[in-house]
Amino acid sequence: MTEKRYAKVVIRDDGPSFATYRQSLAALGDPGLDIDLLQVGVHEGLVRPHVLRHLVQRHPGTSAEKLLTHIGAHRVEFIDEADAQALARQRIEEDLEPRAPEAVPGAAGGLRWHLEAIRVDAAWAALGGPETLDWAGSGIRVGQIDTGYTRHRALGFGQPGGSWLRVDECRTFMPSATPQEFGLQVPAPNDDGVDPMPFGAISKGHGTRIGATLSGCATLPDGSKFYGVAPRVPHVVVRIADVVVINDRQEEFAQALRYLVQQAQVDVVNVSLGVFPPIASPAMVQAMQLARSRGVIVVCAAGNHVDPVVAPARLDTAIAVAGTTWRSLPWSGSSFGAEVAFSAPAANLFRPVAQRKGLGADYAWGGDGTSYAAAIASGCAALWLLRWKPQIDAMYGRTARRVEAFQVAAQATCRKPPGWQPTPFGAGILDAGVLCTQAAAALPALAGLPPLPATPAPVAHAAPAVPLPHGDG
Repeated sequence: MTEKRYAKVVIRDDGPSFATYRQSLAALGDPGLDIDLLQVGVHEGLVRPHVLRHLVQRHPGTSAEKLLTHIGAHRVEFIDEADAQALARQRIEEDLEPRAPEAVPGAAGGLRWHLEAIRVDAAWAALGGPETLDWAGSGIRVGQIDTGYTRHRALGFGQPGGSWLRVDECRTFMPSATPQEFGLQVPAPNDDGVDPMPFGAISKGHGTRIGATLSGCATLPDGSKFYGVAPRVPHVVVRIADVVVINDRQEEFAQALRYLVQQAQVDVVNVSLGVFPPIASPAMVQAMQLARSRGVIVVCAAGNHVDPVVAPARLDTAIAVAGTTWRSLPWSGSSFGAEVAFSAPAANLFRPVAQRKGLGADYAWGGDGTSYAAAIASGCAALWLLRWKPQIDAMYGRTARRVEAFQVAAQATCRKPPGWQPTPFGAGILDAGVLCTQAAAALPALAGLPPLPATPAPVAHAAPAVPLPHGDG
């Protein structure tokens, strides 16, 4: 692990709030950059090394410590990457200062800013609208490897017709680490994929938040709609961990991915989890190779608050996604590197709030992480498959070429904001609108394949013989 200096800032009760400190920190930086910190405790936050370097370069002659204390930190300590990541992994959401909604201009979409950023409305329009997407007729389905799912209205539970989660196919591939004295019903391996949200689980509810960002569809209390990128796409969730850092869950990851590819037969798999330091086990590598060979598009989060792209995102069989803000800037918390294919929204998204028991119906701001960027990209992959399915089948088949074609198409159609740097954050910001409307860019002629025929022959596709669940699943 490299030795990098993170700044741990300590803010006392008689100091500024974290919201105020964030504003002061951002004012020290260039207006064209996202400058922020990660709150990791009641009084502690972390500033990443690349942010520190920028601040010192912008204020020559003033140390990073002096800059950070001048705007309200009581104390600043410089720690290495290992200690910083331990603090980041162990933070408890309930201890943190609630994130207020950003002052997102109406033109940027408000609650829907992340959907506006990727122009998904144009993609939906090309497919008849978000409420009438023909997933059943196409047979397209997505998988998700995560912390499991909970019952939430954003995932169709409690709605007429029930959830589009294939609850009979969701699985759990992990042993229970929850002490029996907690009295919780914890699923055994190969059980139902439900996230029990056990006490002390750092990432409890993560699978619900990310899953809804991918496939969600619900009416909010004010009558407006909450949408994932691919509303109501048939969705299989597999639970392998209670945390998003899965260094000790690589065998479970491999089992889950093989299950989704070989038995659930999904077309896209979302992986909003990672291994850091980014050393993938042989089992993980082989499972990723299998998925690609079967034409399954595996979209992976690049990582958060570390510089190198995590595994499995860094593998050449994955499509790695970094994160951006509502201002179309690279998000300060995103991992970055040459492995990144493109970026998508990842900072302060509006998302559902999971709950342990009963039916969840609450939502909140504060969705931070490339986990969301990956879910958005996975939804775009499903829309791409739905929009061009006959052509995709004719040109690429269900082979590795299909995965390559999606990556090439997504990169070719990305939106590139002024000053975009392609090496660390990929080809640009994902543009679902162009990806689903412009055939010439969306259906690349890969090496060794014939060009797109002028009038592709129609291909019939039967939906898998899996019944839709009814009621609450």
